[in-house]
Amino acid sequence: MSDAPKRSAADIEADLQRTRQELTEIVDELATRVDPKANAKAAADQAKAKANEFAAKAKAVPADASHGDAVAIGILVAAAATVLLAGYLIIKR
Repeated sequence: MSDAPKRSAADIEADLQRTRQELTEIVDELATRVDPKANAKAAADQAKAKANEFAAKAKAVPADASHGDAVAIGILVAAAATVLLAGYLIIKR
């Protein structure tokens, strides 16, 4: 014989309701994770944030170079060399 206490119908119904709610939440979360529109928007938002971060860093390079930051000076020298090389190659054609 079983020593387990007998559960009332109300207890069983409450357990079923909790289980249904948990499953509903899980299904909703999974649906959100695989939603192509939501994933595309999240990727676009992330790319936009990275681009804004990069632009902010790029705008700070001249000021950093004027304060003697060696990395910033190197970036400006490399950019100038690239522009000069591109100009030379265009003129050489």
